[in-house]
Amino acid sequence: MDFRHILAFTVAAGAFLPGQSSAQEEPTQPGPNQRFKLGQSDGCFRYIGDAVEFVGRFKAGSYVGVSMITIGQDGLPTPAADEDRTPATDLPAWTSASPHFWFGPTTSSRDYSITFSPRAAWGSAAIVTICGRQSPPAT
Repeated sequence: MDFRHILAFTVAAGAFLPGQSSAQEEPTQPGPNQRFKLGQSDGCFRYIGDAVEFVGRFKAGSYVGVSMITIGQDGLPTPAADEDRTPATDLPAWTSASPHFWFGPTTSSRDYSITFSPRAAWGSAAIVTICGRQSPPAT
């Protein structure tokens, strides 16, 4: 290999490496998001689908209840005891006898994001219910 071949190889390799590096650093695509608004009659929002993040507005001092039931490969709801995913948000957990996971109270009136973990299950269809209330749920 002469000098010209070495130079051409080096330039080609240098041009290839930055593209490869930037492809590895590219963030993963976010999953489907769903904005929601609580119903006026019962203070809840219900959803069936594959969204992985839910964003909605809560008033300061609100308590947020979330339940999720994964829909299995057979099209049937997963039994509650077998549910792998749990809701997560940036609010403290609130212990309750309810089948919902409760969080709160909210610290300010603003949009809050609710996701589910583990992330490996994102994109699987589920039945999601999000409720809000101004008083603490029964413990």
